[in-house]
Amino acid sequence: MKDIIIKVLGTAQDGGYPQPNCDCKNCVKALNNKDLVRHPASLGILDKKNKESYLIDPTFRLFEQLNMLNKTAAENDFPKDHLKGIFITHAHMGHYPGLLYFGKEVINSNKLDVYTSKKFKDFLNNNQPWKLLIDNNNIDVQTFEFDYEINLSDILKIIPIEIPHRQELSDTAGFIIKGRKKSVFYLPDIDSWKTFVDKFNEISSKSDLLFIDGTFYSKSELMEIRGRNIKDVPHPPIKETITLLKNGVLKQNNSKIYFTHFNHTNKILENDFKHNLKIEGINFLKDGDVFKI
Repeated sequence: MKDIIIKVLGTAQDGGYPQPNCDCKNCVKALNNKDLVRHPASLGILDKKNKESYLIDPTFRLFEQLNMLNKTAAENDFPKDHLKGIFITHAHMGHYPGLLYFGKEVINSNKLDVYTSKKFKDFLNNNQPWKLLIDNNNIDVQTFEFDYEINLSDILKIIPIEIPHRQELSDTAGFIIKGRKKSVFYLPDIDSWKTFVDKFNEISSKSDLLFIDGTFYSKSELMEIRGRNIKDVPHPPIKETITLLKNGVLKQNNSKIYFTHFNHTNKILENDFKHNLKIEGINFLKDGDVFKI
């Protein structure tokens, strides 16, 4: 029985798609066609048996993404107060600003559980306006230990995994989401596979679905389109990741791979290109996708 629903609430890089103040061809298309719009990367997790839900990464588009989660919850007869907690990967701008909506100016939540690393908790406690959410009892920060299982219910477990990613403000987590029979590994941001190969292969051997960093398609696109160097914002390009998978350095095992967290420069956002890039076991997430585990 598959009682856990994974709802994809966003698949874009931190700035969303289209990105503000950008006139690249991808963004121009999305500005003129709302069907192409993608929200920053985020996941909803719905426990059908216990009628509870959780959210990974409250982005600045939370007002729309929470509506998406609420709609799926309503379709499955969840109560209105189904959201029981939020998990945060890290402190880069696309992954946590939606916390502000839980303050007294908007939702005014009451001690909503927010699961973070110890370093991220320190960041919240030492900076406004995040500290105000804690002081006003809008959120209750629960710290997790990397590699230790969090039991959310009798059928839903989450394991935080430490990820090598820029640590200007906090460390970074990926999350293994475990249902009764299947599991998903959610990894929207990583600097490089170099120091994470063994851990990736260990996790992929036990996971059914891998949602992984697909920020850029190639190393050159950011320079060509925005005049910026990828070394300043390192992510493994999709081309490189696929090569590592083909060569067996990264082991896919029996899992299905879905790329996510697409920058507005990414060729994957061009439909013709994506349709021509068909590789067995390699897929690309879309906002609104649903999986059952």
